[in-house]
Amino acid sequence: MTRVDRPLGIDAAHVLAGPARIRRVAPWGFPAAALVADGETVALLGRMGWFRIYFGRGQRIELADGTRWTLTSLTTGGTISPVILDRLGRKVALAGWRHGTYGINGRDYACVLHPAEAAQKLGRANRWQISDQEGELASVIRAPLAVTAQRPVHLGAVILSFALVRFGLPEESAPRVPSFRWGPG
Repeated sequence: MTRVDRPLGIDAAHVLAGPARIRRVAPWGFPAAALVADGETVALLGRMGWFRIYFGRGQRIELADGTRWTLTSLTTGGTISPVILDRLGRKVALAGWRHGTYGINGRDYACVLHPAEAAQKLGRANRWQISDQEGELASVIRAPLAVTAQRPVHLGAVILSFALVRFGLPEESAPRVPSFRWGPG
């Protein structure tokens, strides 16, 4: 992992800068994949799957410094939101969806994940961007999963963005009832 000046309030061990990609390690068991940057393993990842993340036990994550997280989901206000939890059950990163973009929030950061190109005919866009109020933080590629961080970005946001670009959220495909008002408008 490249040494970087970290954003205020974020632990330097959990920040990524520069290019990184997901490399398959094994088809079964843990780890199934590794997030690799500059030839070094940044994080080991368990098997990723829509059902596993949104309705199952979640995806196991182990960072290079030994920190363990779980990518799972929580229900809030009738929606299912993906969340990364630490060993004690504290939220590391939480995502939500509105108007075609995903908001990713952590304790000390907030960013937006949005498509950087039009969606493919039978699927989702391949290029995505993670941005904050100062501009672009990182570019995420859906297939094969990879990220290039132009500025330091929290690993929680990166790993959560991988799940979002791959699977989206269950509520995105839910049928919607148009708003209707009785009486004079």
